[in-house]
Amino acid sequence: MEDIFVLIISVFIFLFLLVAALFSNSLTIASNLIFIGIVILLVPTSLLRVFKYRKFKAYEKVFPIFLRDVAETLQSGSTISNSIQECEKIDYGSFSSEIKKMSNQLSWNIPVDKVLESFSIRVKRSKILTRSITIIRQAEKSGGDVAEAMESLAENIQSLRDVQEEKSILLNQQMLIMYAIFFIFLGISIAILRFLIPLFQTPSNVGGFVLQGFNQNPCAACVSSSDFACFGCTSMFAVSTVFDFGAKEETATYYRSLFFSMIVIQGFFSGLIAGQISSDSLSAGIKHSFAMLLIGVFIFVLIIRLGLA
Repeated sequence: MEDIFVLIISVFIFLFLLVAALFSNSLTIASNLIFIGIVILLVPTSLLRVFKYRKFKAYEKVFPIFLRDVAETLQSGSTISNSIQECEKIDYGSFSSEIKKMSNQLSWNIPVDKVLESFSIRVKRSKILTRSITIIRQAEKSGGDVAEAMESLAENIQSLRDVQEEKSILLNQQMLIMYAIFFIFLGISIAILRFLIPLFQTPSNVGGFVLQGFNQNPCAACVSSSDFACFGCTSMFAVSTVFDFGAKEETATYYRSLFFSMIVIQGFFSGLIAGQISSDSLSAGIKHSFAMLLIGVFIFVLIIRLGLA
C-alpha cells in the first residue's frame, strides 16, 4: 500500500509539472520542470524500495535468533502461541514490531496458522522469511516436531547468510571497480573536452595536415531546423540550454552536451550494476546511481563553469 500511495502522489506531481512545462514559454524553464518531475517520479519510490530492502535484510539477520528462542521455549513444554508471546519481551531491534503484531493477534485468539500467514504476507518481499514460515506452518499442521524444524531452519538461514556475507565481501571489490570505471570515464571525458575540442575549432590545416571533409559540429545543420532527423541534435540543444553550456551554434557546446549525457547514462547504469553485484538487487543499486550521478554532474558542471573545458 505504501508503494502504491507514494507512486500515485509522484505521478500526480509529475503530470502537474509536465502540464506546467507544456504551457511554459521558456525552454529552460520547461526543461527544468520536466527534469524535476522525473526526479520526483523516480526518487521517492526508489528510496522506499531501498528502505524496505534494508528492513527485510535486518529481519533476516535476527530471524534465526527468534526461531531458536521459540524452539527453546517449545522444548520446555510451551505451545507455539505462548512461545511467540514470550519472545515479545526480547529485544530483536526493528523485528520486535512484527513479533508484537503476532503476539497481539494471538492474544485475540486468532489461530497460529492465520497469524503466521499474515506475517508471511507482510514480509513477502523476503524469500527467506516466506519460505521459512511456509515450512513452519506445514510442520505445525502435520503435527511434526516444530521445535526441531525451527532449529534446522535457524541453522540453514544462518549458513545462507554467512555465505552471502562472504560473497558480498568478495563482490564489493567488483563494485569498487564499477566506481573506478565511472570516474575514469569522467576524467577521460573532461580531458577530451580540455585538450581535443580546441583542435576542432582551429582551421582545417592542423600541424601541416589538412583535415578535409571533417565536420567540426555534427549538429551545425540542425541549428535552425526542426526536421525529425534532427531529434538527437535537438536533445543536445536542450541539454546545453538547461545547463548553460553555451550557444548551440558553437562546436564546444555540442561536445559538452554529448559528454554530459554520456556521463549521466554511464553513472545511472553503472550504479545499477554495482547494486546488482554487491547486493544482488537492482533496487539497492539506486543509491549507487544517485551517488555517481550527483558526483559526476557536479564535477562536470563545475569544470565547465571554471572554464577548464
